[in-house]
Amino acid sequence: MAFESFAQQFTTLGGRRVFGVPGGGPSLELITQIENAGGAFTATGHEAVAALMAGAHARQTGKPAACITIKGPGFMNLAPGLLCNSYEGYPCLSISEAYPPNEASGRRHKWLNHLDVAANFLRGFHGFNETAGAIESLWHEATQECPGPVHMDLVPRTDTVRETPRSMQSAPQLEWRKQLAAATCPALLVGTWATRSAWGTQLAALQIPVFTTAAAKGALSEHLPQSAGICTGDGKPNTPEKTLLPKADLLICIGVRSGEMLSPAPPHANTLWFDAPGLQEQRVFPDNVFGTRASALSDADAAELFDALQDKNWGLDAVAAAHAQLVQAMAPWEDSPHAAMRVVQDRLPDAAHIVDTGNFTVWAEHFLRVQHHLDLTGTPNGRYLGAGVGYALGTALARAPKPSVLWIGDGGIRANLAELSLAVDHHLPLLVLVMRDGYLGSIRGRARKLGWSQQPLTLPDHRLLRVAEAMGLATWDAPNTAALDSAIKQWQHAGNPPALIEYHLAPDVYVDMTEQLR
Repeated sequence: MAFESFAQQFTTLGGRRVFGVPGGGPSLELITQIENAGGAFTATGHEAVAALMAGAHARQTGKPAACITIKGPGFMNLAPGLLCNSYEGYPCLSISEAYPPNEASGRRHKWLNHLDVAANFLRGFHGFNETAGAIESLWHEATQECPGPVHMDLVPRTDTVRETPRSMQSAPQLEWRKQLAAATCPALLVGTWATRSAWGTQLAALQIPVFTTAAAKGALSEHLPQSAGICTGDGKPNTPEKTLLPKADLLICIGVRSGEMLSPAPPHANTLWFDAPGLQEQRVFPDNVFGTRASALSDADAAELFDALQDKNWGLDAVAAAHAQLVQAMAPWEDSPHAAMRVVQDRLPDAAHIVDTGNFTVWAEHFLRVQHHLDLTGTPNGRYLGAGVGYALGTALARAPKPSVLWIGDGGIRANLAELSLAVDHHLPLLVLVMRDGYLGSIRGRARKLGWSQQPLTLPDHRLLRVAEAMGLATWDAPNTAALDSAIKQWQHAGNPPALIEYHLAPDVYVDMTEQLR
């Protein structure tokens, strides 16, 4: 099979990175042609990590990145990474060897119907095609609202599947102009659409409180006075969504989708809902469950809406007070995740942050203050344990020589630990910060309350630092924030090599303090 045209189209579009576990057939032939066309292939230990790296790299660069593997078990291993990318809205191109749909030879080695496995969460599923414009079409499909992975089997198929647009059944809010005009204290809550829209750039000019979903963190620089932080619907009394949002007399939600909120209840009693026209909702999340349909926000409507919002001015002092109240509530714990995040951001102000999942994720949502949405990558919608390693490697590869910091628990680090050898192979400026409490901490709080067994949640010390050293990473042990600060200074002095730091957290305090956030 000739792949020259495919490879040339991929690199012409700016595609440079391919990740995966190849076989000895068409996948290796395709990789060879991509390398000949100027691309580069990185072999991962597990296929899911290849999908994660492709999603993170494509998100950072805005250019196509691909993951390639064999049929059957290879594709099945790839699928969790593709699902995670679907949850988070990270685009990538997925490619695998495959049997033709009507295999005539009778051969069934590694048989699997790929379409049955993944059609429900992929943006599209296609057979091989290298006619002019084929790769551009796949990439357009992967990046349109909402972004996600698009798959291609390396065989011709007649049962190509594209995600069909769902009718928004838009409920026209004909009175929204009157409601907005009457509001003296409106607030805004935006989802990830803000990071991909033309109107997103206007958030910085507003003088009203602006919240984001956790997934849209950084859509507005969190160093600006109107940045009110995140809203999940599940915040505890000291969070800005609980202390500040009730002071608003109107909440305007734009692109706030079910998958980006933890609570299905509307976040405010008086709310206007807007979303993208012709929205293609990802199959992985159901329709809006907030009890209302969003109105389509056209470019003209967005211009009118933001013109009206720019005439409003209130709440900036209240935003500052809400943040101060939250910080004060966490102050009693001297070596908290908040303290660690302050140290890291003071030392590494230009770093990208990748957050796995765990209790520290809740802290990061409130206390990692980012300038841009690409400065934070994670799994806020899927909470996919262990995905942070793949996302960190892809991000670090795209952003080098700037540093990247992976925040991960001693539970999540176990899933893909060996893949960190790729950071050594590629000399990546990646700092892995293991937030160690000896438990699956995010589950332990509930177990303590209900008297359930904590044995399944207990993680013994397997001398992680020695394992990391054996892989070639620089290592430091940080029992407190002073030691963490010292370790980061040494890391910088050494030239930001691939490194791992263990930061120790008091497990009982960790659970108790996190429960003040969510």
